[in-house]
Amino acid sequence: MKLTKPICFLLSLSLLFGTMFVPCALNASAQSPLQGYIDEKIEEHDFHGVVYATRNGKVVCESASGMANTAEGKKMSADTMFPIGSLSKQFCATAVLLLQEQGKLSVDDKLSEYFPEYTIAKDVTVKNLLTHRSGIINHLIGLYEYEYTLSADATQEENEKTILEWFYTKELAFKPNARYEYSNGNFFLLSLIVEQVSGQNYSDFVKENILVPLEMNNSGFYEELYSHPDLAEHKSEPTDIPFDYELKGLAQGAGDLVSNAKDMDKWMTSLRECTILSEESYKEMTTDYSPTVGYGYGIGVLSNGSLSHNGAATSYVCTATTYPEKCINIFAITNDWENEEENMYTIAFELEDMLTITYGDVTGDTAVNVKDATLIQKFAAKFFKLNDTETLCADVNTDEKVNIKDATAIQKYVAKIETDLPIGEYIY
Repeated sequence: MKLTKPICFLLSLSLLFGTMFVPCALNASAQSPLQGYIDEKIEEHDFHGVVYATRNGKVVCESASGMANTAEGKKMSADTMFPIGSLSKQFCATAVLLLQEQGKLSVDDKLSEYFPEYTIAKDVTVKNLLTHRSGIINHLIGLYEYEYTLSADATQEENEKTILEWFYTKELAFKPNARYEYSNGNFFLLSLIVEQVSGQNYSDFVKENILVPLEMNNSGFYEELYSHPDLAEHKSEPTDIPFDYELKGLAQGAGDLVSNAKDMDKWMTSLRECTILSEESYKEMTTDYSPTVGYGYGIGVLSNGSLSHNGAATSYVCTATTYPEKCINIFAITNDWENEEENMYTIAFELEDMLTITYGDVTGDTAVNVKDATLIQKFAAKFFKLNDTETLCADVNTDEKVNIKDATAIQKYVAKIETDLPIGEYIY
């Protein structure tokens, strides 16, 4: 059957939208339009890093560019390991909730139960720490202008004691639970609580209860993996967030983990599937306790239905987002903060837009109509490049290019299309 020009264009649209907009049902072609688009963007921006996305466990985008190790000629890949900075906080929050499930602590416990000498913060609760609503200041900004000194020769316990004693002398920035203010100090303290309650080193507890059960075999702690052959090298001057493997315990709980794209995908999937946490704990973790900000326990809880967080440590910067209802995970990372941070976010956000736009009823009025067709046409014109044959079919006004004017002739077909109609079938 010969396809008319508008329907031929719908066929080309289906190649893009058909794989993008049906939740949890993706034909994971390795060379989908989405994959090609992201590869093109990476080349356009000369991006050095990794971009990885899945829907319902199937890879929809796996792109990497640049060198993981220049001296050895090792290129980036989805297997390359990176420090993930503040994405580590999700793991610390999970450790706390696991101990709560075991009846060994409560998020309503006060710090006076764990740090009796910390009288300034005696009324701060574990929940205040988890939600960044404690008033406790950040200890990881330039080692706080060197107000405390750690030693590479000191044990982890000695460094922890030094930091704790520094906290004991610092007034809270505000009354507990009065407002939200991000602070790595919150999760440093949480990691020590995990150690006290579990009787294990924090890293051992996380590995035993989270990393091993999820088979995150390429994840661990920077202090142990800083010389791993698959760890990406530094490529630029560091951020203002110190990350020195020799200073044991400094970033514990707040930014101490190393992982890769595939393992982070396992992690994000485990959250929505409640593989590690109970459904009750997952709900508690992903409740928004600061609506003007959008934050749960160590993770952003956004109004679009996603859970998201960014991470930074020395020259490494990353972002991870999961859409639990849409079964979508997106992870992007670079080892070149100074030159690549903006590119990384640009590519990750465009990928997120492409994966999460709703097929058909774009305007949300429960019907596919002319307004929807116009928005779909704009989206296609921006993100999807047609080949010569497809352009010929889609060029309704015969100006030798596909543009918004063509949408007028196409709309009457899009407005009538039925979800069970075979692709390419003519609509009378």
